[in-house]
Amino acid sequence: MADNVDVSVPHGVEQNIKMELLAMIHSGESPYLIIDHVARYLEEASAEPGYANHIRENMRAVYGCALLQKKLLTDELSDVEARLKKIEKAQTEGDFTDEEKTRIGFAIGLHQKNIQRLKGLIELSEQDGTDPYIEK
Repeated sequence: MADNVDVSVPHGVEQNIKMELLAMIHSGESPYLIIDHVARYLEEASAEPGYANHIRENMRAVYGCALLQKKLLTDELSDVEARLKKIEKAQTEGDFTDEEKTRIGFAIGLHQKNIQRLKGLIELSEQDGTDPYIEK
């Protein structure tokens, strides 16, 4: 087996991320947080802006909405609620045309519907009981 070792790669180049990954596993971190951590590391290492967000959005789409994983649904709900607050604040503080006010009202309505949808999915995930999220 030692004959297959690539000696051209310096030992320990990625030692920090390897140790961080191991520490996260040993401390019982959520698998989603571990994947997110590695994705953020890869984004920085590859100089590819947006990679971590792309991974996060895909995890939410597949594991959250499709497979009803409570942790990801809850994260998505928090983000949607935060965006709704920003839109509502802008609506009260801004000087908008009638068309802009209509669009803002439409956006608020969509966010409110999305919040209700996510709350329903979270409720379903709690009934299902298959969420692999590990509480510390």
